[in-house]
Amino acid sequence: MFDGTLSPDNLLLVGRIVRTHGLKGECKVVPESDDPNRLRNLRRIWLGDTPQTAQPYNVESTRLQNSRRGTTVLMQFAGIHTVTDAEGLGKPLVFADLNDLPPLQPGEFFLHDLIGVEVVTDEGESVGTLKDIWDTQSHSLYLIERPGKKEALIPAVPAFIVSTDVDQRRVVIRTVEGLLD
Repeated sequence: MFDGTLSPDNLLLVGRIVRTHGLKGECKVVPESDDPNRLRNLRRIWLGDTPQTAQPYNVESTRLQNSRRGTTVLMQFAGIHTVTDAEGLGKPLVFADLNDLPPLQPGEFFLHDLIGVEVVTDEGESVGTLKDIWDTQSHSLYLIERPGKKEALIPAVPAFIVSTDVDQRRVVIRTVEGLLD
């Protein structure tokens, strides 16, 4: 159950615990960010299946580990000091308070800020609304809700995404034959 010290709306998914690391209770976290360094200075995180059910933990240490699959984050939490303790956490999602994250650089945005934005073609034709973002190994996919039509999946790659303007709440896409069929 959420501890009430912070609104669940302020929690952002930053990773997921995938397994333990070593014998002293470290957890291996796969980051949701394209920049794992964003997790390095967090002093408090929340673990759980949803922001509403997540429980707070103080972070004692954080370090990055490179692997063939990319960079993972090794985190040590207060009160978790054995492999058994760490295994007891399971494989929860890792959330952080938006206010604890480093500020975004110009042109950067959080993916959750795109949910609900208008999607238009580079010719100005309205396509629909960005409903969800699916993460795949190679790239993200934007799920577009289209009134009166079936939903469409648009690869979130430069070949299809012309521009993203979070302030104007608009994503402009380049279409090719068959993309919106």
